[in-house]
Amino acid sequence: MENKLEIKFKNQKQSFEILEDEIVVDMHTAKHKLKYNIPLDDIKNNWHIVEGSLDRVSMGLSASILFNVILIICLVAIRQGAPPLAMEIISYLLFLPFIMSGILYAKRHQEKHISSSKLFYFIYTDKNKKEVDDFIDLVFKKQIDFFKRKYFIVDPILPYQTQYERYVWLYTNEYITDNEFEDIKEDLDKYFNFNPRI
Repeated sequence: MENKLEIKFKNQKQSFEILEDEIVVDMHTAKHKLKYNIPLDDIKNNWHIVEGSLDRVSMGLSASILFNVILIICLVAIRQGAPPLAMEIISYLLFLPFIMSGILYAKRHQEKHISSSKLFYFIYTDKNKKEVDDFIDLVFKKQIDFFKRKYFIVDPILPYQTQYERYVWLYTNEYITDNEFEDIKEDLDKYFNFNPRI
């Protein structure tokens, strides 16, 4: 799978790229215009979904266009000598399609937030749910690979207990399997119990 994800929703855009030890986040959403990096070890394996914010600029522009169109049609009707009841009917008939389009436009999206040291969320719609979920799975897989590269080694400088606690942490967080835990513990024990005779 590709290490990049780009999401476009109405006037909003998000892009994410997974690097070796961090994720590059670039957001241009209704709430945020940010670009930053999140280290992989700052991301927690839990998430929640909230309702997304409306794009107020687009909604304001739509409302402005609506009122201007109604005003122009009413002025034209007055100049043409239309009776007052006809103007009200014209206004209502013109207003209803704009209300419907406003309701459809204002349909809120969801945001899938991942716990992290920095803001980390995805615009989450029916169209992109699978793509976002697959990318989040990839983030967690890359995070596990990162932790294994960083901690899943026998380090001759660190004390035995510190390394053992790292392996227990990897195991309890399910970053390594039972067999991997047993193998690395055995390697650690062999290394620290090795006493060559002189």
